[in-house]
Amino acid sequence: MNVRQVTANDLPKYLELAAQFHEASPMQHVAAFDKEGMLEFLTNALDKENILLLVGELNDEIVGITSCLLYPLYFSPNYQVAQELWWWLTPGARGSGLGKAMLKTMELWAKNKNAKALFMIALEDERVEAMKKVYGRAGFRPLERTFIKEL
Repeated sequence: MNVRQVTANDLPKYLELAAQFHEASPMQHVAAFDKEGMLEFLTNALDKENILLLVGELNDEIVGITSCLLYPLYFSPNYQVAQELWWWLTPGARGSGLGKAMLKTMELWAKNKNAKALFMIALEDERVEAMKKVYGRAGFRPLERTFIKEL
């Protein structure tokens, strides 16, 4: 098991897993997956100090991806926070401990960047209750929910 930062060579597999995440996510009903746009985002993010891109590997195969964004909290600009953008493991990799290792790596990165908090997201889907338990065991507590109205 290995968790590491993404390199340019990882981008094709990362993009493949990002498409899988999108397909399994309720976001698929909001916006289509834009492969070229996502690749541009990932390519630009590779050298950004405020964006973390990670892959998780089992048996030298990339089976998990995550990303985290560091930013000042808008109503308290001296309070830096990190927010997970996505966190996806292939179904076969779930329960292996890799997801926990990826979460710990995000937390460590956020702490090293002097973030005061890490926000994690649970999509409103059939796994929301399981994710609530995962986050709770990791020391997270609910803060707010997000609602969408398409315009």
